[in-house]
Amino acid sequence: MRARTLAVATTAALTAVLAAAGIGAPAAVAAPLGLPGDFNGDGYPDLAVGVPSAQVGDQAKAGYVNVVWGGPDGPGTYGSVRISQATSGVPGTPEAGDFFGSAVAAADVDGDRYADLVVGASSESLSSDTYAEQGTVTVLRGSASGLADGGYTVARGDTELSRVGRVIAAGDVNGDGRTDLALTRDADEHGGAVLRPGPLTADSPDTLTGEIAGADLGRVNALATGDFDGDGDDDLALSASATETRFTRVYRWQDGAPAQLWSATASAASLASADFDADGTDDLALGSCNPNYEADTPDCADYSTGRAEAFKGGLVRVAYGSKADGFGARTQDIHQDTQGIAGTAESEDRLGAAVAAGDIDGDGHADLAIGDSYEAVGSQQNAGMVVAVRGTATGLLSSSGTAMSLGFTQNTAGVPGTAEWGDRFGASVRLQDYDADGHADLAAGAPGENSAKGGVWLLPGAAQGPTATGSPALTPRSLGLPSSTSALEYGLVIGRG
Repeated sequence: MRARTLAVATTAALTAVLAAAGIGAPAAVAAPLGLPGDFNGDGYPDLAVGVPSAQVGDQAKAGYVNVVWGGPDGPGTYGSVRISQATSGVPGTPEAGDFFGSAVAAADVDGDRYADLVVGASSESLSSDTYAEQGTVTVLRGSASGLADGGYTVARGDTELSRVGRVIAAGDVNGDGRTDLALTRDADEHGGAVLRPGPLTADSPDTLTGEIAGADLGRVNALATGDFDGDGDDDLALSASATETRFTRVYRWQDGAPAQLWSATASAASLASADFDADGTDDLALGSCNPNYEADTPDCADYSTGRAEAFKGGLVRVAYGSKADGFGARTQDIHQDTQGIAGTAESEDRLGAAVAAGDIDGDGHADLAIGDSYEAVGSQQNAGMVVAVRGTATGLLSSSGTAMSLGFTQNTAGVPGTAEWGDRFGASVRLQDYDADGHADLAAGAPGENSAKGGVWLLPGAAQGPTATGSPALTPRSLGLPSSTSALEYGLVIGRG
């Protein structure tokens, strides 16, 4: 995480130097800077949007990924490319119900300093049984010409309903210096997480490890990587929910095997890792954290009534890393009754159903974007809201428990559009410095927009945090994507990495 922050700052400085010299943007630099999410090496991260519900040819819900190129003005003015299994060089064939794009991540898997695109097709059938859903994961290699060099399959499901790649996280988890992929793998009555170890090359074995953790009659909801113990290596966080259990765990690799570093008796719908208090270790945000009622004293529970209950409107719990005290020794809870947090807690809300981390104000502390796509805006149910919470030396809350945050809906002045029933603004969130100005920009998906055609809203980062000034909306129509009689839900899946 700290290396990523440095890379962003370096890019901003380089942009300023080149502009002052009249040379132009970093696109003219011969060697790529190795920025996260920069597929073409021009010095500007790109926005990858998975559209798994999209029709490809006559195949319903075959799915595609739309990559919107970044630039000095952010994504939206530099074109985009649509990639499906009908694209030349992409393995597989578009078939109904493949859901290509069900998960999207960016990572430099081959060390050439171009980000590569990792795509899950969680319901792809690898047999003659069209109802089978083994699932595949594909790597599309970045290059100076973009994602034009095709790709290869790096993981395949091994059972008829394994649905490999429904959730993906990338990082060097096993500490061998090569990027690994953490993947969800499901079964009839069991869901878990496995590792696809690097190297993630075309000729490497696509062997998956044994299950790291799982749950009967349930599944793993979220994955994230980060250096939670400060030893310089990536660790793996995962969260699962099932009929009789909920848990979130962090694993580090010891002697070639996962060893549990931390555990909570609660599940999260989403996870985000970053160093919110800038102490040199990564922290973990558990979005829409729900207690495991089978535990005696479950985590993420509201005990104000004298018994363990879920927080009304949802809860984000932040577990902090510490070299001295160990991971999770300190936690903070954020809900809509927290001073400084926008919105009102309502039973239908799910604060933190989507979370993402990045430095929006350029102060060296990671900040947190929290999506609540079920938030009512006036009388409009499920219109959605995003809250951006600023990180400080004490984390995301002050020592007195107060947050510094900004809240956004489609009724916020300057935000394009109008909050309407079912827009689900904030169903996905991403913090990334798309215009390379040193401030992470906020991307918020609204898959229910315009009769579920969907869209992604971009709020530029600034010293005071995200701003609605100059915020564009990227929609299938504005991007020239094929129209469809079915719901595209564009913005449901925004790439990570």
